[in-house]
Amino acid sequence: MPAKASSFSPGRLLAYAIREALELLRDPIRLSFGLGGSALLMLIFGFGISTDVDNLSFAVLDRDQTPESRAYIQEFTGSRYFTEKRPIGDYADLDHRILNGNIKAAIEIPPKFGHDIKRGRPVWVGAWIDAAMPFRAETIRGYIQGTHQKFVSDLEAMDQIKAAPLPGAKVETRFLYNQDFDSVYAMVPSTLALLLALIPGILMALAIVREKELGSITNLYVTPVTRIEFLLGKQIPYIALAMGNFGLMFLMALFIFGVPLKGSFPVLAFGALLYVAATTAYGMLISAFTRTQIAALFGTAILTMLPATQFSGMMTPVSSLAGAAALMGRAFPMSYYLPISVGTFTKGLGFADLYGYLAELSLFFPIFIFLSLLLLRKQER
Repeated sequence: MPAKASSFSPGRLLAYAIREALELLRDPIRLSFGLGGSALLMLIFGFGISTDVDNLSFAVLDRDQTPESRAYIQEFTGSRYFTEKRPIGDYADLDHRILNGNIKAAIEIPPKFGHDIKRGRPVWVGAWIDAAMPFRAETIRGYIQGTHQKFVSDLEAMDQIKAAPLPGAKVETRFLYNQDFDSVYAMVPSTLALLLALIPGILMALAIVREKELGSITNLYVTPVTRIEFLLGKQIPYIALAMGNFGLMFLMALFIFGVPLKGSFPVLAFGALLYVAATTAYGMLISAFTRTQIAALFGTAILTMLPATQFSGMMTPVSSLAGAAALMGRAFPMSYYLPISVGTFTKGLGFADLYGYLAELSLFFPIFIFLSLLLLRKQER
């Protein structure tokens, strides 16, 4: 067996990169999956995953029947978040219609509602919400509270209710960056980060395991090429393909989903380059534990989707995690690219704001490569 080269050779690395690029171009299935898979999933996730509750079906149990109660109902029917159904007759009708899903919320207006409002007396309005889906129920409650507060503010502006004594301190809430609460402005940048972890990681893992299945990885053992040249040469074409996917999904975010980029594009693109270098190296690391392409596909998908959706800030803030969950979140590169993606799109952040995330993200590539080298050396033995 020829002795391994003792020094790094850019020429040998480039040769492996060209070889892998040619194999990728000659494989229409992998190439189509790499180019079209991200775009298709971007459409599915971007339009399909939403926390918005638009056109919420509700009905009213109006036990007052006064102009004030009708004005209160009008605040809901005039909102884009609500769609009114036929009035509720009694409590049995209310329970039945929420139970069978005919309505998601019910509003109960008590007797003497209008009378008490005119005299400045405390008035209680009942809201019954279908909480079978707790997260969505919280969103519905927020919409109802906001609509109720708007009704009270309108009455105060028209001097139709008596002013109450002011408390010693009052909290005013202001929502920044996404005042309309449109989830597309969060979901599209998050989906971009998710797919840049999933697709490049899968393709990289398949590329390595394919060499094992075909037996061509043994060529590594009888050539002067070093392990680092082999790994980086295999990786470079998939980094380039992932950056092409990034460009495509970026354009889809702008022109299909209508999500504007408020921050720095160079920071977003540089972060994406560091990120896909890390995620392809992550796929390379997973490939060391699998011997078939099917195992590599499912293993990479599972080991990417679980930490990406549960522990990287997409659903729950990383700062709120504890124990093993917090450790998994901080050990996965999406936890550091997600603030870059959302921050540049929605908050208008630049390099100075995101320097810390970029620095931490840059550490994943050498760590994953180092672990892959160790495992590759062990397999050679």
